[in-house]
Amino acid sequence: MRPTTAPARKKRQWTGQNSNMILGPAMILPAVVALALFQYLPLITAVLNSLQSFSPFDQSSTGWVGLGNYFEIFADPAFRYALLNTFLYIVLMLVMTIPLALALAVLLDRRLPGTTWARNAAIGALAASEAVTALIWNQMYEPSSGLFNAILHAVSLPTQPFLTGDSQALVSIVVMTVWKDVGLPLLIFLAGLQAIPRELHEAAQLDGANDWQIFRKITLPQLRPSLVVALFIMTITATRMFTPILIMTQGGPQGATTNLALYSYLQGFEFQSQGTASASVVCMLAVLGIVTLVQSYVLREKQEK
Repeated sequence: MRPTTAPARKKRQWTGQNSNMILGPAMILPAVVALALFQYLPLITAVLNSLQSFSPFDQSSTGWVGLGNYFEIFADPAFRYALLNTFLYIVLMLVMTIPLALALAVLLDRRLPGTTWARNAAIGALAASEAVTALIWNQMYEPSSGLFNAILHAVSLPTQPFLTGDSQALVSIVVMTVWKDVGLPLLIFLAGLQAIPRELHEAAQLDGANDWQIFRKITLPQLRPSLVVALFIMTITATRMFTPILIMTQGGPQGATTNLALYSYLQGFEFQSQGTASASVVCMLAVLGIVTLVQSYVLREKQEK
């Protein structure tokens, strides 16, 4: 009898499919690690710190206080004022930026003379440093030597305390931020407009629709995804606004321009209160989440109708 031999094992061949299974996760691994280190880890740390008290001398934890830090900041009138200002920043930014960006995008999409220059100007303002922009506008807002008051004086109008008036400082900062950041929603809307088939507009024109009817019935519904993205991005921009406020007003006059981002900074670095600073940051994230959910709900309701 011939001795029986075990069947030879088939060698696993290395195929392109195997390499894709390894190459894909390997390509996204650096992004996942960076996201975990710079996004999720600070968020988790902030939540944990908001539930603890810290020594003002060496910033070491002195124990868990639960929601004590939240009760403390909500009892602080400065925090409530900063919370209100944060909502004001969001509302003013959305009201001023979204319609302006949409109008500019519609004009640029028509390829009128000078549209290339206007698009480059918007992109240039968007790419400029936030700190440098704030310093330049701070000089233009100067009461005695600023550009805006010089123009008002030249036309025999009273000069204005742009950054020192309680009712004007916040709006002045928003105007500067709108000038700088309007290019981002502008590019989003412009990309959305260029993705709309021209046949839809041509068919509407053949049916006798005017420009406003075409915009309201065709263009605006087609831009809904772009509108959602623009609203979300500008809400984040308004919520985390920090550098212009710190450079131009330092939160003044009398807290009129202080928002949650600056309040958290002051609590953590000026008053050395890491627990209340973290609680304020968590509240700022909660505000951002609430506003985003409200926007999503409203837009979804309009789409269903």
